[in-house]
Amino acid sequence: MRSFTSEEREIIRNKIIDRGKECFAIYGIKKTSIEDLTRDLGIAKSSFYSFFNSKEDLFLQIYTEEREALKGNLLENSFLKYRKEPDKAIKAYLHYVLDIANKHPVWRKVYIEKEHLELTISRSSEEKIKNIHRENVKMILPFFEEWAAAGLLIDKNARILAETTYAVLSLIHLRNEIEDEDFQDIMDILIDLLAENIIKK
Repeated sequence: MRSFTSEEREIIRNKIIDRGKECFAIYGIKKTSIEDLTRDLGIAKSSFYSFFNSKEDLFLQIYTEEREALKGNLLENSFLKYRKEPDKAIKAYLHYVLDIANKHPVWRKVYIEKEHLELTISRSSEEKIKNIHRENVKMILPFFEEWAAAGLLIDKNARILAETTYAVLSLIHLRNEIEDEDFQDIMDILIDLLAENIIKK
């Protein structure tokens, strides 16, 4: 296995990530091979492992990068748009994430097709998975703290209310077990109930 310069490594790594996005969206993680990920990139299959520990680790890297790329629009269309109206902000946030999970090829693999449950990952990436939940809650927590300080929320710890809001998204995993129209109705009801009962009357 030949060594690569720092510049070559950066170029090849980005090419592998781009190829991974294509392959994972079409075939999923399980059916994508290392050969699929390195074909026509000018590297041997074995060279893949000098960039990523496994195709599962590559998938997790792609998911993390896509999540960061979408974060700005997510906040802009929910918590920042309705900064003084927590019920509207919460509804907008949850509906926005649901829409992304349904349409975005990488997020769909994680939230709906549940491919992340079959990942065989390195120890370092296992820690990254544990951090995903913490980071997602950390992203929205400042808004709940702001609302709590302004007396806009029910008398519960702001972190608990942020955790509760994020927990609603765990139901996306049931997407394939429930009829399409029923699932949307169920989520609409749950989101409305949460948003209406989390604010102080």
